[in-house]
Amino acid sequence: MKRSILLAVALTLSLPAAASAGVYNIHLSGMCSTDWLDGGGNGRLGTWPGETSINAVVDQRDNMATATTQLANILNTYCLGDNYCYVYTFSNGGAVLSRTLSIYSTPWNIGYGMSSASNEGGSEIGGTGWIGEVFGGCNLAGHIGTSDHRNGWNHNDTHGRVIGMIGGNGWLSPYVQSSILPGHDDGAVAAHSAGGYNQTGSFSSMCGGTKWTGHEIWWSCEYGSLNHYDLKMKGVCNDGGATGCK
Repeated sequence: MKRSILLAVALTLSLPAAASAGVYNIHLSGMCSTDWLDGGGNGRLGTWPGETSINAVVDQRDNMATATTQLANILNTYCLGDNYCYVYTFSNGGAVLSRTLSIYSTPWNIGYGMSSASNEGGSEIGGTGWIGEVFGGCNLAGHIGTSDHRNGWNHNDTHGRVIGMIGGNGWLSPYVQSSILPGHDDGAVAAHSAGGYNQTGSFSSMCGGTKWTGHEIWWSCEYGSLNHYDLKMKGVCNDGGATGCK
């Protein structure tokens, strides 16, 4: 979305070392996954000319602390010095990125985060029987509710990084979970979470309302026909890294 402008500015500021700088696209998957390709939603790494895409190996099966530490290590590897990064997240990966930016003061060179179907605000089906139906069973699945995530860290503290967000309102099997999620939802997270709202509520759009600092809605207020897994590659596609997305 802002890739060409941000990258040009970053490389200009890093001269004369820009010639050896690397641009890395970090792909972070969601609940119960261990990497982007392992998670649901038929994820594939995005490709941009002259840039390197990274399949972030982050274990989201046990607890947020482990996932946060592992993401911080990846950012330390690829997003410091003369390197420059973009971070693409899906589902609970949005919460992991938010928590990592909040609790670490490391000056990572991150242009922006792109969060698709983000669970940053937590899901009302967290800890219910339906969470296993949607995400698969793992210990962390019982600790991704709205109270867990919203009270878990300072979502307004992104250390100046912008987080773009997209979400949908499509049906997702087994369907009944949408009766638990307030307002519009993608079958796993509601608009208040995917849209970065600073409070829970029943929203029919991701646009409007009061959002956490640094959180923006990109491209569309809602992809009405797309469910949670349909959205995994949508941000990567919209940002020019893939084709053939819904």
